[in-house]
Amino acid sequence: METEMVKKEQQATAAQREYIEILGDTVVPVRILSAIVISICLSIGGYFLGKSIFPKIAEAKMVGSYSLLLGIAGSVIGLIICANLFKPSRILTEEETSTEGLEEVLLSMQVDPGAEYDLIKDDPVTKKEMEELGILETFKRSGGRA
Repeated sequence: METEMVKKEQQATAAQREYIEILGDTVVPVRILSAIVISICLSIGGYFLGKSIFPKIAEAKMVGSYSLLLGIAGSVIGLIICANLFKPSRILTEEETSTEGLEEVLLSMQVDPGAEYDLIKDDPVTKKEMEELGILETFKRSGGRA
């Protein structure tokens, strides 16, 4: 029993180390570094390829512009390649929210449901949005208990 708990803790710790947060998104470091390297190589490769090809077929004043366009095309190709190589690995599951579940979520976020409901009922825009989403009644019941 104790060894199973230790294994679960080790797996949880390993899973936490596997991801990093960049610009509000959680990513696998190896994948993001690979995507950066692929994008840089294709972008700069496209630019320098244009610098070597376009002097032979275009006017001298347009070589820089055409080369830049080829570098941008390399960026787009890199984007397509990375999007196909590195699919999102997160799994989102949706569950119907109950009043108790909403309370648990709010309390885990250290939010007082009663105070939140007081703020919502005084703000007509937020109140309308929550009515449209169909969660105002759930929120009202949760806030009314606190």
